[in-house]
Amino acid sequence: MPRQQYPLEAPRKLRDERADELVQALAQQIARTQRAEAKLAEREGARRQHAERAAEAVRAEQARLAVDGVSGADLRRVADFEVATKAQAELLLRAEAEARQELAQERAAEQKLRQEQAQREAEAKLVRNHEAGFHERQAEQVQKAEEEAALEQWNGRRR
Repeated sequence: MPRQQYPLEAPRKLRDERADELVQALAQQIARTQRAEAKLAEREGARRQHAERAAEAVRAEQARLAVDGVSGADLRRVADFEVATKAQAELLLRAEAEARQELAQERAAEQKLRQEQAQREAEAKLVRNHEAGFHERQAEQVQKAEEEAALEQWNGRRR
């Protein structure tokens, strides 16, 4: 009895190809998530550095004014500096918030792909188990047919 081909082999191969494509998509998504994490870390660092530089500049200016005295031009320059510093801080904070939002979106997309991958793996396991069972039944049928043929042949010799 010739070995029968698994009847669901074509859909299984298609499912395997789609699973491979999903693995590729997941790898690309993980890379995008990592880039978003790096971007967020960069923007957090830029915001912190700006805050540190601004605080240091304010301290230095306050120390200079304490030694030299305060003029109207100095007060105007300090006020302009504070306005510019706050504007820059707001821009950096907004950029950080955008990066944080982008990271959240990338993580959500990654999670969705991971869930889909887990589902595909579970389906693939079911299909592999079904296929293994099919081949086991086929092997049992072949063995049974061979045993019956051998028994028939042996009985035929004895007559």
